Amino acid sequence: MKRITYACLLLGAALVACTKESVNSNEKGPYGDPVLPAINFAEEQAISPAKGKVGDEVILKGRGFLAVKDNLKVLFNGTAAPIIKVTDTTITVTVPELGSSGAVSAQIGQEFYFGPYFPVFGPFQMDTIFPSVRGGNANIFNVIPVPGNKYMIGGDFWEYDNSAIAGGVNRLARINADGTLDRTFAYGNFTGPSGYINPMVYMPDEQQYLVGGYFTGYDQVSQVFSIAKVNTNGGVAQRSVIRPSGAATPASELEGGFRGTVSGLLIQSDKKIIAIGNYRYYVRPNYNLTTMELGIDSLHLDSTMVFNIARLHPDGTLDSSYHYDLVNHQGKLTVNGSITSSHLLADDKLLIAGNFTTYAGQNAGRIARLNTDGSLDAGFNVGTGPDQAISTILVQPDGKIICAGNFKKFNGVNTGGIVRLNADGSPDPTFNVGEGADGYVNTLGLIPGGNIIAAGTFRKFAGVTRSNFVVLTPNGAVHKTYNTNGGITFSGSGGLGQITKILPMTGQNALLMVGTFTQFDYRQANRIVRVAYQ
Repeated sequence: MKRITYACLLLGAALVACTKESVNSNEKGPYGDPVLPAINFAEEQAISPAKGKVGDEVILKGRGFLAVKDNLKVLFNGTAAPIIKVTDTTITVTVPELGSSGAVSAQIGQEFYFGPYFPVFGPFQMDTIFPSVRGGNANIFNVIPVPGNKYMIGGDFWEYDNSAIAGGVNRLARINADGTLDRTFAYGNFTGPSGYINPMVYMPDEQQYLVGGYFTGYDQVSQVFSIAKVNTNGGVAQRSVIRPSGAATPASELEGGFRGTVSGLLIQSDKKIIAIGNYRYYVRPNYNLTTMELGIDSLHLDSTMVFNIARLHPDGTLDSSYHYDLVNHQGKLTVNGSITSSHLLADDKLLIAGNFTTYAGQNAGRIARLNTDGSLDAGFNVGTGPDQAISTILVQPDGKIICAGNFKKFNGVNTGGIVRLNADGSPDPTFNVGEGADGYVNTLGLIPGGNIIAAGTFRKFAGVTRSNFVVLTPNGAVHKTYNTNGGITFSGSGGLGQITKILPMTGQNALLMVGTFTQFDYRQANRIVRVAYQ
């Protein structure tokens, strides 16, 4: 056990220096003097019972406790516990409110002694029956519900559920409600996209899936640019194109796509498709060409300049009635930065957020609402907005908008990185997260009933120890009973484990969460986890 102390050298009444002293493996300080620990936890069965819930009485075993009882604190994953009784060999405590799974430690002044791991159970708990261990072998970015009580997942994985399917499970998979792979969906007979899949939408009338991401080919069909329709039994929806020579070529059912990434796909009430991403060109393959010299079939990509946002007709052709310059035959300027989150409202107006300050040359403080023709909606006004980027937005059923990111102020007011707006863009003063995250929040989720999940990269939220994951009440306070889990990590590194999508499961008091993590509540969970709540 390594103990850290802080020794301060006083010269007269003045403080001259403060140095950090580490105990060496031979239990001597840097100057050879022996430094003995004030207390020791027992090496075996240091805590009894070995697990529990908030309010349970727990006994810690060791030695040296009585001599330091007046300066002693016991922490459950950083949260102080009420001490009931101290003897030289035991400390009796109560698992504290807002205590969570993690190390139990003792604090004596500036000294910390790390003791046993203690799992805390509560009404918001990981489902250990769900096969999270057999999840994805790489990142899962998105999950959506589809008919048949099933779910589609997309990402950059190439295996799921230890399928052992020839060719793998490439970037797109359909899973059953119990988390197992749906083997009625075609996997092994196609190579899948060459990059990754993120946005996905189920189209009930067509009984197809619309997917986007970054790829140039799909299902052994080339010239498929970052957006495609996928059949319900698997494989890209395709058509046969007759070339000038009379030969037939398989092509995507969609007429065109984008040179770059597609990060958002939204379908309007008239079936038109809004595509959002990091791109500058809409491209459409032209198969009706021949080479001049040889007269054989040739292919050319017809390109149209568009900027980050475009609207397509249902067949994939570009809609030139949406924020388009008909004189210069190109899309009009949109944002001067990145778009990280979007939401289509019931009236087909579009909310966008990210790290931009203008839209079409007009002020837009990192969040804006667009009219149905793609112009800026002046009826939505956030003032100066946040001082840094918005990572994500979440629209509540009542129309209010929760924004989160690495900003600290909104309209000059401290917000702790999360703010809720009214439908017109004005801040909602009834929502307050206090200090918020000591890092940043990049994913939000809504639990039916109004509680809110915030996930990102942080160690504390509103002063409470939380590893990248916290549940808030509808008004922004840390939920007092839903935060007993130990949070999320990736192979032990908290900074790498992220949740990218949170989805309520239909008809269940449960959520599906996917991302880049490999552990949830210190249990193995490979990029997918089911959490049940009461």
